Amino acid sequence: MVTADYSIQINPIVPTTSGRLIGEKSIINNGEIYKFFGVPYAQAPIGKNRFEKPKDLLTNSSERLLMTQQLRPTCMQMKHLAKAINPLLDFDEIHNISEDCLYLNIYVPIVEQQDSLPVMVWLPGEGFDFADARQFDGAYLASIGKVIVITVQYRVGVFGFLNNNAGLWDQLAALKWINRNIANFGGNPEDVTVFGRFSGSMSISILLSSQHVIDYPVPLFNRAILMSGIAVGNWVFDNKHDDKIQQVIESQGCNDVECLKMLPAKQILDKSGHGWKPFIDSDLIDDEPLDALRKGKFSKHIESIMLGSNQFEGSLCLLKHLAMDETFYGQLIRNNITNNEFERIIREDLQMFYGDDFHFDNYKTGIVTNRDKYMQFCSELLIDSHMREYDDILQRIYYAKNYRLRNIYKYKVDYKPSFSIAPEFINSSIHGDDVLLAFGLAFKNPFISNVNDQQVSNQMIELFSQFASNGSPLIKSGSNRYIEIKAESKQFTNNCQWKQLKENSIMVFSFISIAIIFIIMFVVLSQTFIQSYFISDDKKPCQHIKQLIQRC
Repeated sequence: MVTADYSIQINPIVPTTSGRLIGEKSIINNGEIYKFFGVPYAQAPIGKNRFEKPKDLLTNSSERLLMTQQLRPTCMQMKHLAKAINPLLDFDEIHNISEDCLYLNIYVPIVEQQDSLPVMVWLPGEGFDFADARQFDGAYLASIGKVIVITVQYRVGVFGFLNNNAGLWDQLAALKWINRNIANFGGNPEDVTVFGRFSGSMSISILLSSQHVIDYPVPLFNRAILMSGIAVGNWVFDNKHDDKIQQVIESQGCNDVECLKMLPAKQILDKSGHGWKPFIDSDLIDDEPLDALRKGKFSKHIESIMLGSNQFEGSLCLLKHLAMDETFYGQLIRNNITNNEFERIIREDLQMFYGDDFHFDNYKTGIVTNRDKYMQFCSELLIDSHMREYDDILQRIYYAKNYRLRNIYKYKVDYKPSFSIAPEFINSSIHGDDVLLAFGLAFKNPFISNVNDQQVSNQMIELFSQFASNGSPLIKSGSNRYIEIKAESKQFTNNCQWKQLKENSIMVFSFISIAIIFIIMFVVLSQTFIQSYFISDDKKPCQHIKQLIQRC
């Protein structure tokens, strides 16, 4: 168990089923943590293990001494689009990949108290073709939030989803390893929160309703944070999986999957393409999560759920256009797209999600020629509508007596960080900004972040760490279960709305009181005075209100 006894050591040693791990001590943000990188949680999925479910480590693995001070290569995958990666993430320009990739990275805060620490397990994901745990430095969340943070490497693309949904089985194997070993790091195996973004979140929605999680004799996790993603429909699940397997086999000149196991991994990766997805296998996955939830398939060990999103999740569509057609992306940014072009991209988006454009007439009205409406359309189509539906069904689980679910929260980030890679016309958070803030990466590079970023990041860390600690975060804004993450400063926007108002009861009361005083002042001053500022020149009311407030 990693406790204060280890604080005098430069390199802590922790016994696990993977071996005796030699970690490293670091100072992070005026705090101290232990880091254990490249911790194996299963056998290397190579040779006969390629494409198969992860195999447990050999029983004598616990006897070896392992140096765990270096990050290991990520799982086999295509190169990331560099221009779409935020500069606060640890982007791997070398593209260091390997089939031998089933590793964890563990960040343990050094604390004085002897109580077991809550544990947060991060499942990365940018679509089931990409996931790189090494991009996410868990040191700041661990140090500031006083939680153990673990990031998980798992197989993606053809290596993760050609056979057996192996990538999801990897996640399950990692959670089992954590359950068996985390107490030795000072963590509480009965206090585990799993969290992920996009396909990481989609994976969690699958695991929550998987019989292999429901029937496991002990809880593998008791809390979950789903960030911008629920596994839904053809967009996520591959209903022609057998055809895709056959295409890969034939493209490699093989007759079966066993033949593929003897080929170079890079050769398979280069010819496999994108678009790999989970599939209903009647084993790990019996139903899509929404259908499973409607049938009451939900882990009885789960006490608390939090669903999170950003103001502009529709930025996902921008990323798609950036990756596929930079010229068209430029047109979208400049907002000089013709009606016909808008119709085309809406049809393409519907085709991507539904597999057809049958729903086009339902979405066309109000979207064509309007870039902002298009962003709202993308947000609803890809993220928000499914998060909302999942929440609605969870409410029924909440009231059922045979489940432990007692806390359901939702958060939305409405803040554009200074390090945002969003185009100028977007004035708030885009897809993935909540991840950067929750990991505390605003503290990592002060040259590309500012005080407001750090203040909002502290809010996110406090929200996540409190949720991980007791499942019931202290809510400072919003309703009793809806949490808004904003900067505390008050600023005007161009449409005369408060953009950054921290909504707690005291400030709301103060705001209403001030508003009433202003109304009385205006009435008392004279009707002519009001008309001269508001009625005679109604084209610039925002400027007049600002001038009046400055004079007062």
